[in-house]
Amino acid sequence: MKEPIRYTSRQLIVSTMIAAAIAAALLVVVVLPAEYAIDPLRTGAMLGLTDMANDRIAAEALEGFDSQPPAVASQGVQPGAQIMHAHDEKFQTARVEIQMQGREELEYKALLAVGEPLLYSWTVQGGAVHSEFHGEPTEGDWPRDFYQSYEIAGQGTAGHGSFAAPFTGQHGWYWRNLGDEPVTIVLETSGYYTKLGRIRGGRIQ
Repeated sequence: MKEPIRYTSRQLIVSTMIAAAIAAALLVVVVLPAEYAIDPLRTGAMLGLTDMANDRIAAEALEGFDSQPPAVASQGVQPGAQIMHAHDEKFQTARVEIQMQGREELEYKALLAVGEPLLYSWTVQGGAVHSEFHGEPTEGDWPRDFYQSYEIAGQGTAGHGSFAAPFTGQHGWYWRNLGDEPVTIVLETSGYYTKLGRIRGGRIQ
């Protein structure tokens, strides 16, 4: 049986130092360029290691990234709901002055497709009105004379808000002049409606 090789303390120290030097060299020459794209000696570029590292880092950064906006889960917005969509045309804008005689009542609405938005602001000059914001469908299978009320207000002189149509149809206001004197309602709107006007005979004129 051969005698086991015995190393002196000096030989062990020298061997350890050589191993450490080799490990350090490998770290700088190979590991840092390949794993972290850190290339102080430019050897990684020569060997193509930094390109590999950059590709891997970019892939990790994009991992799990979804090009679609995240579904929003909050009150009034269901998971998976579409919260943005583009249009081929610019939105409509309008500013109209609506004259009302004493005690007169009328409806003024916008024609909106389902999901389309409407921003509005109206003010009364010369008095106050009763108002209701509501809509009725113009397409689809609905009960006869169906309509949906969104907001009912008593005596008021202004209204401001935003709205997204829950169905394709005419959506807007019923106003009743509460006084004996004429008033003027100034209505400003923006949105993706196709028509805006006074309701006569059940349709926008």
